[in-house]
Amino acid sequence: MRIIQSIWTSNTANLLQNNMGWLSPEYNLMSWALSCLQLRQYYPEVVLYCDSVGAKMLIDKLQLPYSEVVCNLDVLNNYNPELWALSKIKAYSLQDKPFLHIDGDVYVWKKFDDFLLKSGLIAQNKDQISDFENTMQLLELAFAYFPREIIQERQSKNPIQTYNAGIYGGSDISFFQEYTTKAFTFVDKNIHDLSKIRVSDFNLFFEQYLFYCLAKVQNKKVTVLFSGIVKDNEYKGFGEFDKVPFEKQYLHLLSDYKKSEYMCDELANRLRQDYPEYYYRIIALFKKNKIPLYKNYYFFDMYLQKDLVLSDSKLKSCFLNNSFREHHKISKKIDFKNVSFDTLINENSKSLLDEIQLEDFAFFCQKIDEIVGNKFSLLSADYLYGRDLNKTKYSQILFEDKENIYLKKIVVDNVFEIIESSYDWSYYFEKNSDVSLNINSLPSNVIAVIHSLIIPECDAVGFSVSTLDDLDLVVLEILQNAKTVATLLEELKPYFDEVDLKESKTEFEMLIFKKIKKAIHNKSIRVLV
Repeated sequence: MRIIQSIWTSNTANLLQNNMGWLSPEYNLMSWALSCLQLRQYYPEVVLYCDSVGAKMLIDKLQLPYSEVVCNLDVLNNYNPELWALSKIKAYSLQDKPFLHIDGDVYVWKKFDDFLLKSGLIAQNKDQISDFENTMQLLELAFAYFPREIIQERQSKNPIQTYNAGIYGGSDISFFQEYTTKAFTFVDKNIHDLSKIRVSDFNLFFEQYLFYCLAKVQNKKVTVLFSGIVKDNEYKGFGEFDKVPFEKQYLHLLSDYKKSEYMCDELANRLRQDYPEYYYRIIALFKKNKIPLYKNYYFFDMYLQKDLVLSDSKLKSCFLNNSFREHHKISKKIDFKNVSFDTLINENSKSLLDEIQLEDFAFFCQKIDEIVGNKFSLLSADYLYGRDLNKTKYSQILFEDKENIYLKKIVVDNVFEIIESSYDWSYYFEKNSDVSLNINSLPSNVIAVIHSLIIPECDAVGFSVSTLDDLDLVVLEILQNAKTVATLLEELKPYFDEVDLKESKTEFEMLIFKKIKKAIHNKSIRVLV
């Protein structure tokens, strides 16, 4: 099977400064790297269709190992840059034998099954999202032309369904020739009305909805990777890097996943773990060109890729062997920013909080500033980075072997502090380069005792925040000394109703495993290996 990917940058000036829909530009490049590298683990033929800017970045600079590069997508440069799906349509149209197109935000950890690859038409899954109808109505108000197949489907008054194009392909080449011709016609005949719509919304309709309608009219079977129909808020589990490869072998960071700091962190961590030379090649590019990274570790001040890779390996081993001293003078001082009330909250935001909340928030900021300045600043930055390098593997080490998980040992990593406050302020602190306040909603008006975990970080911010509930606190207390998972479960049982435990043993274990995963993510525990 011929595996293909496509990238069209619409002649963007610099991919180091264009996020291409991601949280930050580096994550776009990291996604392309991980997607390509994983595909090459299983397929000898992985072809990239690209424009000249894409080729210069992915091939010349990142040196991604595509088996073939077809640089022919500059022909699209006269189109609106928001019509990003056109590169995929163009790539589909150029195929003359069975193929599978895989998006650059899809990552695989096994080969696709033969029954899928032998199908005439292939897609990721079918979906039915309520917002599709609202967008379609706006297109109908703005556009004069729609393909006959879409008009016919709209007349049936059916809810809008599409086939998600995380993967598209198959052996029915004649279908793809007709489909892609119709897709370009759909775009070209409405090109002068694009100013009437949000252009990016059009992509789903000339790619995925048209595919669905044409296949339906022609009574073509579409074989999907995932059965069932995905509806509102049901695209879940497509970014669970902590379950790779033992539970999940296919991930797709579609839509808002790309804007999630958590997901982008997980993507970056996976690339760093499995392909450090490519991860640090990307980092070195940004540093060499003096372009800020979303998350800037002290460690990145060595600009040469080979030095970064060597130091990565050394720090990982030092952490595992406990050959650091946690408290020592760090070789390079991290310039931590002050966490002060006045710099974090503006006048408009202050007006949303009452006097008691403002006082509590000021206290919260003061405590973080004291912790970062008086304690975290004394920690070894090398130790913290070594911790981060090893954390990525903890979930796999712990949960991969379901039979022996109970024998694995875990222990608290005691380089954190806990702050008590009357309100939950943790969601205000999204880790980012300028430590700006993120006010999405007001805290509850109910005064309570809130425990926040303050974790030292070796980036420019110096800390991250995670809220703890009562069970989290108990788990951390029990794990002050190393315990097997089985022992942890036993020591937690007195905190639960005996009858409930007998009736819900599986649910109890799942709850505790969820707490362990949370503690791994917020770096409050270690898995002993």
